[in-house]
Amino acid sequence: MKFWPRSLIARILLIELAAIAIAAVTLPILLTSFLRAEASRYEQRTLSQQAQAIAQGVLPAPGGLRVQLPPALTRIYASPYDGRAFVVIDGAGRSIGGSPYVDLAPWHNAPRGPAAASFRKDGFVGISLPVHRGAETAWVIVTQDRTGPGAILDDVVHDFIRRYDPVLVSILLLLPLINSALIARLVFAVRAASHQAKAIGPHNLDVRLEESGLPLEVAPLARATNDLLMRLQASFRNQSEFVANVAHELRTPLAVHRVELEAVEDPVLRARLRQSTDRLGHVVAQLQDLATLEVMAEDRFEPFDAQLLAQETIGLHAPEILAAGDTIALEAPAAPLLVRGNRVLAGVALANLIVNASRHTPAGTTIDVQVTPDGVLRVRDNGPGIAASDPEDATKRYWRADQQRSDGAGLGLSIVRRIMEVHQGEVTVRSSPGAGTCVALRFPLAADSSSVTNPS
Repeated sequence: MKFWPRSLIARILLIELAAIAIAAVTLPILLTSFLRAEASRYEQRTLSQQAQAIAQGVLPAPGGLRVQLPPALTRIYASPYDGRAFVVIDGAGRSIGGSPYVDLAPWHNAPRGPAAASFRKDGFVGISLPVHRGAETAWVIVTQDRTGPGAILDDVVHDFIRRYDPVLVSILLLLPLINSALIARLVFAVRAASHQAKAIGPHNLDVRLEESGLPLEVAPLARATNDLLMRLQASFRNQSEFVANVAHELRTPLAVHRVELEAVEDPVLRARLRQSTDRLGHVVAQLQDLATLEVMAEDRFEPFDAQLLAQETIGLHAPEILAAGDTIALEAPAAPLLVRGNRVLAGVALANLIVNASRHTPAGTTIDVQVTPDGVLRVRDNGPGIAASDPEDATKRYWRADQQRSDGAGLGLSIVRRIMEVHQGEVTVRSSPGAGTCVALRFPLAADSSSVTNPS
């Protein structure tokens, strides 16, 4: 159904507006019918009571019957103002007593049966009540002029409906507004919980959804989500601990192998074994970086100087790069560049890029590290480039362009990408065959530049 909206609030409003339209039409009709029926019953009950009171004044008399009313009833029927009248007729249909102006009422055609009967005629409503006095029978006929000032039931009904309709419609229109406000409050609470859930990632799995402001119908979903986050947090922690333990356990055998392979007499075999050992040591180091990264929390971020970080990282890896026959240079502004993040992880990302630029390029490659005022760290080389149709594929975990020149695990750039995701930053890769590769890391600038985290 194309006209049926997807919004819950819109659906409820449409249903309520349709219900209001139906209620605004049917309720006045039903109410008018109920009021008229009740008014008719009230009239019949009142006329019957009056007829019975008059019947008590019908007494036997010589040669027939006579009517003797108490003073109270006499005063009621003394005036035609309220439209009430009565007459008592005998079996021959002759009047033996009645109220003044009774001839204005259509009593001549009133039924005269063995039981009380009501009738309507020319705007009058009446009742005929048989009275038995010995062998004589008479009928008390009481009428009410419905157009008289004293019979205002129809006017009351019409006036009530005229005033009732606006009140009814106003109340019915107020209900959707109240319901919309209540539903909107529910939707806003659910939306706030959704935004809170959307902001949860691997770096802040300790955050839980607030259940206090949610309705009882939605609270179980938030509770289940919090339980899921708890299980995910435990799973991430176990995974990181496992990776860290594996990396730690591999370091000792690797150190032993490095010592033992020096006893190999064949220089070619010794060089090949040393290369394999170095590659495995590099993988173990990256596993440790990955284990550290997955448990790093965002609340440990703080401002630090990106220029100083670049200088220290280059100084740390410069001997290895120069030993491989490559050169490295730094281009940075004179003033400190403050970015916000985790200094250790940022150093891991930059070190990965520098080591990759040297490890996966031929000897003699020039590596340029650039720090720009907009919070970008670039590592550029003039090597052969990345062998991929899309250089961004190189940042995916376990991707390897060249098995012979890979680190054996495909973790280097994927670790860099994950670090930038934790920092809510950006990593871009630009590479062309024969024209080298440029990887840029964009960190968020520090909002407060009053403090700089320097190495201890």
